[in-house]
Amino acid sequence: MSADPHVQPVLDYRLLSHPFDVERMRHAVRLSVQLSQTPIFTGLITARIAPTDADLATDAALDRWLLANVSTTHHLAGTCKMGPASDAMAVVDQYSRVHGLQGLRVVDASVMPDVVRANTNATTIMIAERVADWIKEGR
Repeated sequence: MSADPHVQPVLDYRLLSHPFDVERMRHAVRLSVQLSQTPIFTGLITARIAPTDADLATDAALDRWLLANVSTTHHLAGTCKMGPASDAMAVVDQYSRVHGLQGLRVVDASVMPDVVRANTNATTIMIAERVADWIKEGR
């Protein structure tokens, strides 16, 4: 971690950090490969690119492949907690103003307390519209 704004942050989502998660994902990958080899997919799939047969050979090899390749497709949100200045973890107040800085707001999905159950685009637009109204009102 670094306070230098030029240093890319490290994002650790702890994916597959629990042994059960690895076991379930290993099973899902092997099932997907098995299903892809059924007659209904004949002619649709010409070759499997990944995981390779070597990756599938043992649990350890598949675990290495999983840990190197698994990522999220979730829309990230919730990295700038909203709350009062007395909350040491809060980044912004209820008007999206950054605590301790004047004239700076965070107006994106990071102020959402959780990921919405839809694409974050519409929700982010609504957050921006609301904050724009507050700016016009002088808040």
